[in-house]
Amino acid sequence: APATLLAPPSAVPVVAADDDDDQDPAKQICSCNDVSLGSLVSACAELGSTATYGDLKKMTKAGTGCGGCEPDVKKILAAELEKMGAEVTNHLCEHFAYSRPELVALMRTDDGLKTFESVLAKHGSGGDGCEICKPAVASILASLQNDVVLADGRAALQDTNDRSLANMQRGGSYSVVPRVPGGEILPEQLVGMGDVAKKYGLYAKITGAQRIDLFGAAKHDLPAIWEELGTVGLESGHAYGKALRTVKSCVGSSWCRYGVQNSVDFAITVENRYKGLRAPHKLKSAVSGCIRECAEAQCKDFGMIATEAGYDLYVCGNGGANPRHGALLASSIDEETVLKYIDRFLMYYVLTADRLERTARWFEKLGPNDDVRLKALQDVVINDSLGLNDEFERRMQHVVDTYHDEWAVVVADPDLRATFEKQFANTDEKQSADDMIEFVDVRGQRRPVDWPADGSPQTNWQKPSADVFARSEKSWISFGPAAEFPVSLGTPVLYGESQLAIFHTVAGEWFATQNMCPHKQAFVLAQGVVGLAGDAPKVACPLHKKQFGLADGKQLDGDLEIITFPIRIDDAGEVQLHLPPRDEVDAVLGTSKLRVTCSSMPQPTNVDPVNVNYDNTADPSLNATQVTEFAAKLHDPDVDGAGLWLAAPRLGRPHHRPHSSQISSPAASIDDVASPLLFRSLVATMPHSCSTDKPLGRPTGRPMRSPRVFPRFSGASLAPVSRLVSSFFS
Repeated sequence: APATLLAPPSAVPVVAADDDDDQDPAKQICSCNDVSLGSLVSACAELGSTATYGDLKKMTKAGTGCGGCEPDVKKILAAELEKMGAEVTNHLCEHFAYSRPELVALMRTDDGLKTFESVLAKHGSGGDGCEICKPAVASILASLQNDVVLADGRAALQDTNDRSLANMQRGGSYSVVPRVPGGEILPEQLVGMGDVAKKYGLYAKITGAQRIDLFGAAKHDLPAIWEELGTVGLESGHAYGKALRTVKSCVGSSWCRYGVQNSVDFAITVENRYKGLRAPHKLKSAVSGCIRECAEAQCKDFGMIATEAGYDLYVCGNGGANPRHGALLASSIDEETVLKYIDRFLMYYVLTADRLERTARWFEKLGPNDDVRLKALQDVVINDSLGLNDEFERRMQHVVDTYHDEWAVVVADPDLRATFEKQFANTDEKQSADDMIEFVDVRGQRRPVDWPADGSPQTNWQKPSADVFARSEKSWISFGPAAEFPVSLGTPVLYGESQLAIFHTVAGEWFATQNMCPHKQAFVLAQGVVGLAGDAPKVACPLHKKQFGLADGKQLDGDLEIITFPIRIDDAGEVQLHLPPRDEVDAVLGTSKLRVTCSSMPQPTNVDPVNVNYDNTADPSLNATQVTEFAAKLHDPDVDGAGLWLAAPRLGRPHHRPHSSQISSPAASIDDVASPLLFRSLVATMPHSCSTDKPLGRPTGRPMRSPRVFPRFSGASLAPVSRLVSSFFS
């Protein structure tokens, strides 16, 4: 029966006895925000039996940083809810009352379920899905059928990276990662990658998986980049997908005097066999040529270590936040047997693991301890206890036989290629990555500036007023035929220099919003997954999954908000938006205005230079004119910013980002960093380099851009500065 495939139990992950040793309340769970186990347990108790992951995340900040702790936080939440007697399910989302393994079991036995719509209609709630179930079902379909993920309407199901066949990076640019099987690469391929990096201004870095990443590509350049890489035999490395990433190798017996098997040859064989396999989560592998283990095979999802008689096969290893040593599935087996066991093991995992569950965590659910788990896995993979090994092998062979280089398909297909190369639906104009986020030079390469911390200026953007364009004269502006806007996807358009996003839902509704996500001021919302929260259409930002209602623009899981615009389809079938004049929209949403720079200070406009009050103390206030004169007197390369603030302790700081209409600031202690507006006024012309790896030098003519890289002490005495300040304000 299909149910026998489910990794027990299917509803709630098991915390095994030997994994439950460390229950110290002080144990750190979220390193980004220093959230302990005890804090999470206390928060769960306070939230009660109706707590959700979103509630816990909002209260504790756990999971709001890099997101790596999310599985642990969810595991703790489930355990605490169970203690309270609450019903805990492992349902995929609100649209499917099944776990992923249960849904796979239903789909693998029904040949009629070949689309998301058919699966949702038969086993889900109907209507539309969400940012959780769409990619999950798309992944299952890819595992079972291995069709082109962007063809036949499947692009709308993919998560952002799969939809772009590239990993989205900070600022909305993308990375390019060619496959390098076994880490072996030809000189002409290295030259080809170098030529591409130079031509497109990409940042190059060698990864820990023996590959080369090229960062900073614009989406509209991706087809041309991959076309050039294809000429030297490079193909997609699937770094963007929940799929096999790499098979790492040492040089083995081909070069090393200690090698007992040709680990490079076998690693290339293994990688070329399983490349393109879609799975619940990413897969990593390695082949070591001897027990010295230079390729680190025992901490991979599956890895091989050479012996005189063949290979030892290890499975379910893991690095990351919760490392796990691989389990020895079989010893000293030949290459053919290794591949047969891997076929069975991988397909068993693919068909039974939960969404976003690595092999290590899946293995932990197979029994109460490692001995029981390993015996259970050996019974299935080696002894065929489920009687399904023929199916496992048949399904894996189908994946191997239907392999296709996804980027080669896009490059050769004019329609698919056009979806990348046209940045905005209504114009051939383009905005580069540099237009949206500032790039700095670091050791001879370019990278985007650091994002400010949440809550700092240039994060959590807020529109100036509830209805910022209420008094504007508006007109209906056409953006192209409705037929050019795909269903269940966002499409960016350009108005003046402002990026807007148009969404066309499965229900036939149309919505228009700004394209910038206010969280990090990144122009990416049109790349997000469109779906439903209840009956309300929404979009999930591709960067951090912030969710916004498309009808009112309000964030569903927070306090942010985006601007929405009236939209209609006219009698001629044109998509039209009811918009103010371009210059008024640009004043609020213009890309140059919202571009993230290495300054974390706001860019105030229309500020009265006389009546700005920087300090609410009883003493006379400093206004902008005085500050400007003061800055002019201090325009000396030997006067540094730190000394300036020590010499002028009255200069305060607001406790929130000031708007041009609200500049008044409460007094603050000298320990605070200076008011962003005041700081800009005082040090706007002081010498500073925006590049964080260069020391501050003499005046360069470049304005001060980053308060986080504080001007250094020059070594000169601060006494003259103090006397100057005292005399100026006496």
